[in-house]
Amino acid sequence: MDRRVSAVRVVLIGLAAVLASHAGAADATKPAESRPAEVPARVVPLAAPAVSAGAAQARKQGSALRLGTPRTSVECKVKSPTYEGRAPLRAVRRAILQKRPLRVVALGSASTAGAAASSPRASYPVRLENDLEGTIEGLKVEMFARGLSGDVAEETVERIKAEVAEIRPDLVVWQVGTNDAVARIDAETFGNLLRGALSWLARHRIDVVLIDPQYVERLATDARYTAIVNEVATVASEKRVLLVNRYDAMADLARQHPGSSYLANDRFHLNDLGYRCMAEYAARAIVAGILQADAENGAMH
Repeated sequence: MDRRVSAVRVVLIGLAAVLASHAGAADATKPAESRPAEVPARVVPLAAPAVSAGAAQARKQGSALRLGTPRTSVECKVKSPTYEGRAPLRAVRRAILQKRPLRVVALGSASTAGAAASSPRASYPVRLENDLEGTIEGLKVEMFARGLSGDVAEETVERIKAEVAEIRPDLVVWQVGTNDAVARIDAETFGNLLRGALSWLARHRIDVVLIDPQYVERLATDARYTAIVNEVATVASEKRVLLVNRYDAMADLARQHPGSSYLANDRFHLNDLGYRCMAEYAARAIVAGILQADAENGAMH
């Protein structure tokens, strides 16, 4: 496996130039063109993100859980759904009811590592931790940020087992796909890696929330990039895990705020606003998953 991982790193180095020439992008430090790009329609139809009728009824009737409504900043409000799926987060619900700290591993690449954030406190894992604690009464979150800039799915899959064995998390929030798209990794190959990892996590009864790649104007019409975005959605639907629609939501933000105010100066990585929005969207998905688990538990009585 070490040889395969090394090969991926070599491919990343060599293919960065290919992306620049074939996707019409300079490297990430150069400014994007001012001409807005057409945002392609989502190829994969998925379930509506609204909380199910059962979860809504559970909230109405009352529950041992004390959950508020996750906040959405004015700057982060979008018309498109910020998450998809109706997956119950059973391990998260169990941790809350047992009144013990919720252990969360945030996996991913530069967005999880906080690249271009003004400080560690502005990174998305820290913001997500604060948002969850501010939404769920009495909750203490132990957040383990395991972002590694340049990481691709193949490398993350190798890290997952070690992280799970060490930390024993209740929830994995996995920001995935961006570097695979940049490295021009085949979407089917990527999808199979993702499926295998999600199956392994499911067997160990660990809840999962996926976060798809960020919207980048200069890559909006790049077929390889959007193929990975769609593959994340396909796998999330197949494996019945919650998906944070970062790509679609930030495409909406780009339309609402020309100039991509959620991106850093390199027009690729997120800035503080982008991380704030990312955390808020993830918090909403997590709360929906907790309510879904609570509704299912109520239906069993």
